[in-house]
Amino acid sequence: MIQEVDAIINPASGNGRNRRVWPGVAGRLRARGITVREHLTSAPGDATRLARDLVLGGAREILVAGGDGTLNEVVNGLFDDGRPLAPDVVVSVVPCGTGRDFSRSLGIRNTDHALSVLTDGKVYTVDVGRITYQEDGAARNRYFLNVADVGLGAETAALLNRSSKALGPFLAYFLGAARTILTFRGHVARVVVDGQTIFHGPIGMVVLANGRYHAGGMDMAPMASLTDGLFEVLVLREVPRRILLGSLLPRVYRGRHIGHAAVLHLTGREVMVEAEGTLLFECDGEQPGATDIRAVVLPRSLRVRAANDLTMPVAATSRR
Repeated sequence: MIQEVDAIINPASGNGRNRRVWPGVAGRLRARGITVREHLTSAPGDATRLARDLVLGGAREILVAGGDGTLNEVVNGLFDDGRPLAPDVVVSVVPCGTGRDFSRSLGIRNTDHALSVLTDGKVYTVDVGRITYQEDGAARNRYFLNVADVGLGAETAALLNRSSKALGPFLAYFLGAARTILTFRGHVARVVVDGQTIFHGPIGMVVLANGRYHAGGMDMAPMASLTDGLFEVLVLREVPRRILLGSLLPRVYRGRHIGHAAVLHLTGREVMVEAEGTLLFECDGEQPGATDIRAVVLPRSLRVRAANDLTMPVAATSRR
């Protein structure tokens, strides 16, 4: 039974919804006899700094109340040079953001369910992705839990991060993707998986999936496992806009894009994307930079609480 927890709270998550929801969540935790220490964010990067300071100060139970972006910041505060600062830290999630994609993979349905998972859920050690890229001539690392992508998805995330998400996750992401498709210009890129060039040509998007869901509920990688030590790698070839809007975009919400002629799917532990031009990339909805990138899986590197059994085998798929 958890006795105390350090909560990192983003009041702005969910278009400000978390500001209204969190006090009730904290009250219910305290009613269960749990000591809650509250740490509020007010600017980008705060959650990373808070997580690092808390763990270095001895905290071992971290609760994240926010969206996928807040969780991403927290994860980046828990790692250094590809290793967790403290392997015994446990992260729990109260999904209060717009997308809530990673919490779906954990089997967390809503705020009330998240509280039950916090007190009764099992702890699993999951994979973490690390992307290395260049910024101002120096190598930078960015960690992610759920999904990273290059190209179309990153441009959509950039658009949404500049816009209101008051329409809710489905409409916000669907309309954002449609708008981006109408203006997006891809580039020729080379995609290398585990040392082999698997694609070289015009691309729309490259997806590196650790978790299953993406962009407010898209079933991006139906076969993804958080504990198998592999990325699900999806390469979307550049195709006409009418195919993207009329065929692929609706399919991805049901996971039926796998097997489409425009989508190349495989798995791997290391992925490099080198573009002839600049393509943005994003990690869990955050945009750290642009290509070229190298991504690796850090197998079973972070402990999280979940409702789903994260060790269950996933559906069979075409694997390398």
